[in-house]
Amino acid sequence: MAVSLAWWVLFATCFGTESSPLLLQKKIHLADTPKPKRSLEEQLEVLEVTDLHDLAGKSVYLVMIDRFSREGGHSSEHLEACEGGQWCNGTLKGITSHLDYISAMGFDCIWVTPVVKNFYGPDLGESGYGYHGYWAEDFYSIDPNFGTKDDLKELVQQTHRHGILVEFFWQHVLLNLQTMCFILDIVLNHIRPVHSLSDLSKVKPFNDTRYLHLLNMSGMSFDKYAEKGANWPFPIQALGPGAQCLMNTRKDGTPDGTNSGTYCNNYPENNYSQEHYFQERAHGPPHLKYCGTGDYLCRGYNETVIQDGWFYDLADLDQSVPFVREFLKDWVKYMAWSLVSDWPKNKWFTGRSPSGSATEFDVDGIRLDTTPHLPYDFLKEVQEMLMSLSKPISILGEVTTVNMSFHASYQNKDGQPILGGLENFPLSYNAVPGYCGWPNSVLSPVAQFDLTYLASASELQLTSNLYSDTDLLMNMMDNQDDAPIAGLYHISAGPFSPGTGGCQDDESLLLNGWAWLMFAKGMPVVAWGDEQGNSVYRMRRDAWQYRLLSRMNAIRKERRLAKASAQVRFGSKDQFVFQRGPPNSKHSAWIFTNNLPNCSGRITYPIAPPAPPSGMYWTDALFNQPFEIFGDKITARTKPLVLVLEPNFASS
Repeated sequence: MAVSLAWWVLFATCFGTESSPLLLQKKIHLADTPKPKRSLEEQLEVLEVTDLHDLAGKSVYLVMIDRFSREGGHSSEHLEACEGGQWCNGTLKGITSHLDYISAMGFDCIWVTPVVKNFYGPDLGESGYGYHGYWAEDFYSIDPNFGTKDDLKELVQQTHRHGILVEFFWQHVLLNLQTMCFILDIVLNHIRPVHSLSDLSKVKPFNDTRYLHLLNMSGMSFDKYAEKGANWPFPIQALGPGAQCLMNTRKDGTPDGTNSGTYCNNYPENNYSQEHYFQERAHGPPHLKYCGTGDYLCRGYNETVIQDGWFYDLADLDQSVPFVREFLKDWVKYMAWSLVSDWPKNKWFTGRSPSGSATEFDVDGIRLDTTPHLPYDFLKEVQEMLMSLSKPISILGEVTTVNMSFHASYQNKDGQPILGGLENFPLSYNAVPGYCGWPNSVLSPVAQFDLTYLASASELQLTSNLYSDTDLLMNMMDNQDDAPIAGLYHISAGPFSPGTGGCQDDESLLLNGWAWLMFAKGMPVVAWGDEQGNSVYRMRRDAWQYRLLSRMNAIRKERRLAKASAQVRFGSKDQFVFQRGPPNSKHSAWIFTNNLPNCSGRITYPIAPPAPPSGMYWTDALFNQPFEIFGDKITARTKPLVLVLEPNFASS
């Protein structure tokens, strides 16, 4: 769910005195040690024909349409920077025109935010404009601010033609390998902001109150129930007091939708010392900044309200209503289908199907917004429908929780499959404060600059058998809802105040956070702009962040890490070490990360990879930096290490 965006400035860099043939902007450089020429057989081993619908372990570049490129838009002639809650007028054509830029970084997929016609805005409440795509007003139309149906078709088709395209004759057959896949973001939980019957009448097709959840409306008129733009409880909220924690009452007996301004927080602002914990006034345990979805330990947690309440002023759809349920399922099929034989045949889409064997959008995956606010049985039906298509499609659900068993239940519940994959918030909520010291994560009270929690959560996720497929978990250091990684500060006066420190001001922290992101088991997701340091967006391929991500994706492919096994090797307050791939194999990688400041510092890890097989040696594939192994310890700089095995031709 997206509500805002900020652009962030470039930050200080490390090792300005070093030089390299691959010198990058800001003088960050990557490994460039000449490698021996590989045989054709060895080269072909690295390349695999891409199954676009198999998303497991693929790296993903997240694009918000409105914030990427204005090409073809009605304000394309305006070159000024755009930020905040206004429309910037990025377009689908703008993404299509820069697919070379994205694919050159080596990403396997792009994830594109919702495309349906949105409520333009402004909303009378606090949410601003619908530039982000998550406020559907017309399910039948592509938002004209983004482009047309044909623009979307062209974007998907061109995405499939991009990637690492390798063409060679092999037994007289020309092969194209490693093309990119397309993940489409959708919303099935709610529609646009609605404050009156007049607002609701504009929504196609859900223009009647019988299609909505209306908890506790009782004798109120709909206009009275929906009128507020802030300081709820009405409409009954799926977030905050009354849902995720107990709602207090005022002295006059009326419900206090803000809990006297504390909502479901367990601490005042970002003060996490024990004396600042709300104690008996706290709704949840001290390791949580606030009570959220899946936090059953919190007093007053109410699953019914979480599923049937509104998301602020976004009218909540009732999937138990047959028309709502069937329309949403058919609409998903319409947006995802690839063959005429898969076309939904009903009155809502009559006449919309092309003839012959032509294809429509042909997406490869679906990202589903606000997943835990939808009932399990509905989610299961939608996923089963998509898996029954001639080209099965996985849904990747947004489940924002730190409760791992609750999170995993949206992939597998009571032995029954629900969704194909999930955004991996149980790890991301540990990694962001762990590497960057970010104070605004739900786990910031304990996980700020403490990687023990990330290591423990990773171990549990890998060994507990809670999940049916950990390769379909999307890891993130930022996303469309949160501050970009280069803006993740450590110290601030409050949750919405400017800050200092953290990944915003220390490049070593950012490098280590990205090393975890790109090499941990699952699907790494990088948000648009991260590869430019989140300055005013200019798409420069010489930016050191762009070159670094390109190298990381190349290592993932060279070492075949997408679905490789994973094992936690060591975790402490300032270190996290994990291994990918089989031990002592040419596809093995050891990743050493830390959260120590200053790239020029030194660190000793109390664990090292085993002695290499005869004729091989360990080398840092990422920066080609020196390191020393003494027994079971390894000493290096505080930049991350990605150790891989290479042939030692000098010994042969």
